[in-house]
Amino acid sequence: MTELTERLVLPDEKLKRREQRKIRAANAARSFVVNVFRYALIICLSYLILAPILINISTAFTYPKDVGLSSSIWIPSRVSLENWHVSMLVLKYKTALPYTLVQTAIIAILQTLCAMLAAYSFARLKFPGRGLLFAFAVFTIIVPPQVFMLPQYVYFRNFDFFGIIKAITGKPLNLLGNPLSLVLINITGVGLKGGLYIYILRQTYRGLPKALEEAAYVDGAGFMRTFWGIVVPSSSSGLLTVMVLSFVWNWNDAYYIRLFDSANTNNLMLAYTRAVGSVDEAIARIATQVPAHYAFLQKNPMYEAAIGKTAALLVFLPLVILYLFIQRRFVQGVERSGIAGD
Repeated sequence: MTELTERLVLPDEKLKRREQRKIRAANAARSFVVNVFRYALIICLSYLILAPILINISTAFTYPKDVGLSSSIWIPSRVSLENWHVSMLVLKYKTALPYTLVQTAIIAILQTLCAMLAAYSFARLKFPGRGLLFAFAVFTIIVPPQVFMLPQYVYFRNFDFFGIIKAITGKPLNLLGNPLSLVLINITGVGLKGGLYIYILRQTYRGLPKALEEAAYVDGAGFMRTFWGIVVPSSSSGLLTVMVLSFVWNWNDAYYIRLFDSANTNNLMLAYTRAVGSVDEAIARIATQVPAHYAFLQKNPMYEAAIGKTAALLVFLPLVILYLFIQRRFVQGVERSGIAGD
């Protein structure tokens, strides 16, 4: 039966089937090569990103006297928590962690609040110079903060508000070394990445349907009531994205802290930069606090490097824990922030 069927098939149809089989085979081979290249690229990039972190984790759990041995590069030959304890003492972790959490949370809330109001105004209100002001806000994303370092330093060194403070007290205030300077710079929208947050929330608000706000106006709601009652709950993902980005960048930033509050001994990032700047001195300062049974190796470059790596893990560990809790909502907010409305 099969032979009879083959005889009945026209030569053109046989040729067409052969060509189709060749095309399918070529597509399969091409797809295989592309997948191999794709996975090889992903594996290589993942190794470049994860290898330093994995080595730091391995070093952090390695017994101090085994640090640097060829047998303890990836898997420690003897597991110990001594490096973690010493690094916590170097950073004053029990004091610095809660202080930095509260300080960074306040900054993130202030930045988000300022960005919310500015972004909604740019998205919905019609006023002269709106485009120019928004261009200035976006311009702050491009210009590095070091450009404004000297004017900001001088301004907070001689802080005044339209001459009112000088008229009352006889001289301007010196807000350097005062946490109030960080509050002022963030609540006015000129803190770290402030323009980016305005841009993200503006895109989020433009993606919301205007019908919701128009219905609220018809029901008698005013501008602010509509904003807080309708717009803010509807843009929770975008607000979460901005707040998380603000928290992470301010957590990792030592520029503004060192510029306006350099004498702060409780900020975790400042403590880390001071410690890694001179690890031997940081270790020497805590010599009396380390238990006697620890293998406390002073003036040992390998040990000092291990303490620096462990301290780095302690600094970014809270961010990893935070991301594990909010990753789904955060990704949704990032996706929605790029939607442009009418």
